[in-house]
Amino acid sequence: MKAAVVDTYAILAMAYGELGGNAEKVLLQIRRGEVVGYLPATVAYELSIHWLRGKIPTLKSLEELKTFITRYFRIVELKLNDYIESAKIKVEGDEMLRGSPELEGRSLSIVDSTIIWLALELNAPIVTGDKDLSHVARRKGVEIIW
Repeated sequence: MKAAVVDTYAILAMAYGELGGNAEKVLLQIRRGEVVGYLPATVAYELSIHWLRGKIPTLKSLEELKTFITRYFRIVELKLNDYIESAKIKVEGDEMLRGSPELEGRSLSIVDSTIIWLALELNAPIVTGDKDLSHVARRKGVEIIW
């Protein structure tokens, strides 16, 4: 594996010591520079929200958060067409979730849809433990690492 798209869920799980075994291996490979870790800009936004709400206790300041994000990950800025393609994934994904008895009533977030879009663009797996994201991504042919 040369690259992986990393979800907010995985980074939060890492901060709390709750990563799945395979996810931990991949994040260590990203840290060592053996695998390129990608984040759509929407994940950086969501991580900032979580930090501001006090949910990432391992990072003491926004500067530490920015340093962490930029040191270990490549941020992918999205353009209009990227958001349009992500919106299509969201609509399709919401339909997939409605068809799943255990996930009915759930919906795909904008962040989740941009993660799936990026994984499809890069032909890369997603590192996540998020059930909604995993369900839709797998149905779209994207490998999930957890």
